Amino acid sequence: MAVMMKQRMVSGSRSLLEFKHRGFFCNQPKSFLTRRRGSVAFWAWIGSIALHLIVLTAFGLIKFSQPKTPLQELAIPTAKVSRIKELIEASPIIPKPKIRKPIKSAPAGRMDTSAARLAAERIFGTAKPEHQGLGDLVKPSGSQSAYTFPESMVLSNKIEFFGSFTDRRKVCFLVDCSGSMHGVFRRVQIKLKESIGDLQPDQYFYIIFFGGGRLFETGGGKLVRAGEESKTAAYEFVDSVRPAGRTNALSALKRALQISDEAGAGTSVIYFLTDGFELTNKDAEEFSGKVADLRKIFAPTTKINTIGFWPQLNDRRMLESIAKQSGGECVVVGDDDT
Repeated sequence: MAVMMKQRMVSGSRSLLEFKHRGFFCNQPKSFLTRRRGSVAFWAWIGSIALHLIVLTAFGLIKFSQPKTPLQELAIPTAKVSRIKELIEASPIIPKPKIRKPIKSAPAGRMDTSAARLAAERIFGTAKPEHQGLGDLVKPSGSQSAYTFPESMVLSNKIEFFGSFTDRRKVCFLVDCSGSMHGVFRRVQIKLKESIGDLQPDQYFYIIFFGGGRLFETGGGKLVRAGEESKTAAYEFVDSVRPAGRTNALSALKRALQISDEAGAGTSVIYFLTDGFELTNKDAEEFSGKVADLRKIFAPTTKINTIGFWPQLNDRRMLESIAKQSGGECVVVGDDDT
């Protein structure tokens, strides 16, 4: 009986223990599973980090194991000093200017005022008053800016000799060097060289001195271009002449009218300078007519600008007549002129 009671107590205690044990595992299944899953995630993270470290280490070894190129072996660009100076002193490249597209205009007689104003505004940057015509569009407006060169930079094409001016390109200087010019000849030489020095390279000139029954010329009857070499030769020629003898004006004028360029074209203007003709009354009456005939034969378009140094009344009238019949002008140099 006692033994049975002990067996029941043992089995009861075992049952109670089994029940408690089962109850413990039944009440906490989620906690157990969670710990298992957390344990797997932890080891997964550890494995991932280890794999990344291995990959990075491999890449590092490959990268830093490559041989380094020494600085001495690197290509260094070189250039000559002269070439560098050429590049520095070279003119800057000017960009191509932008060209505006052409304005499409309406047929003649169909362009209204609004279209004209629009065209003017596009061309000049400002609109024109309505009462102005299309012809006014070529005139720059007041607001239009334009660059003008200083007068000192503008090359003058005018030729000046003792106050007588011309804008022609081909000129012949015909200068009296007779004995009567002795007192003023040095002044004439200086002024002549100044006039030659002011000539531009696209102008032509010729020099003839007359006196003592002779003619002294710069060349063989052909106009020369006003270059530096020809000007220098002309200066020396002018300084070498000395006044002497009598005046032979008619033969000198004939020779000057025959001067031409390489193409055969005559001079445009003759500067005829003298202090008098030393003519008899009979010759004086025929002189201007003979000059007119020579001009018609050799150079009908040539003007003769006459310059008189203290001329007598008859000589002055002769100079005025020669200039007038050729379309030129007469200048008289007197005591008041310097």
